[in-house]
Amino acid sequence: MKKFSKLILFFLAIILITGCGNEEKEQNEDVQKEPVEQKLTCTTTESDEDTDIEQVVSMTYKDDKLKGMRMEVNTKITNSTIKENWEAFKESMDENNDEYEKDGMSLKVVVDDKNYAYNTILDIDIDKASEEDLTAEGFEGLKDDDSTLEESKESAEKDGATCVVE
Repeated sequence: MKKFSKLILFFLAIILITGCGNEEKEQNEDVQKEPVEQKLTCTTTESDEDTDIEQVVSMTYKDDKLKGMRMEVNTKITNSTIKENWEAFKESMDENNDEYEKDGMSLKVVVDDKNYAYNTILDIDIDKASEEDLTAEGFEGLKDDDSTLEESKESAEKDGATCVVE
């Protein structure tokens, strides 16, 4: 009878251990099913005798699918002649950068007269933005883009950008 009791205890222990192991495995699978969000930020800079330009593109990925973008173009005037004609420069830039707010997209302009800086910020929520609005801004097919974060990073770095994943 003692052998039988030990055998039953042995099987109960195995069942409990196996059951707990499966429960832990199921919990781990649930954790892995939550969307993973990562941000890729790529920066390029250019300078010439007239301007210093910094372009910053931040892309938000969920489960390695592009969900949003922020593009900033920060222009600082270094040429004294352009500084003297700052108002005309701003007017020319404003003609090409009308601020707007649409569903899923917005363009904002920030001007710093003291430092001769003209900055544009374009925000895009890919799920909310219409294909028509994306196409009008030069992002045709962005909703269907299946590039992974790593592929986007490699492509940007090949084009000379410095990229960081957060």
